[in-house]
Amino acid sequence: MKITIGGWFKLPRMGTAVFSALMKEGVKYDRESGFMLSSDTDIESAVRTIGSALSEPIELSVRCFICLNPSCEGCPYFEACDRRRVSSMCLCREHSGRRDIYDSYQKTFLSILGE
Repeated sequence: MKITIGGWFKLPRMGTAVFSALMKEGVKYDRESGFMLSSDTDIESAVRTIGSALSEPIELSVRCFICLNPSCEGCPYFEACDRRRVSSMCLCREHSGRRDIYDSYQKTFLSILGE
């Protein structure tokens, strides 16, 4: 299963013990949207819980800071990157090669701050 950190995803019903474990690990839950791994989540534990409950490996992806799309596809560092331990934001292929990326990054950062 692929999960993008900071993005909503659905899980099948897995019982109260698994749901309770995910809540203790800081996974966000919304009835309509599903589940979300965020900066408040113990990602390593949550991935272990989900993977064990589903009996399948979990592949994590991070989002692009500029466009918010998943940014791992095509990344030359994909194999070496431990997405459980890095920032939940990165730069996608489209934005990582641009010469003006620092300006875009700065504008996005300032818009988040409300300036």
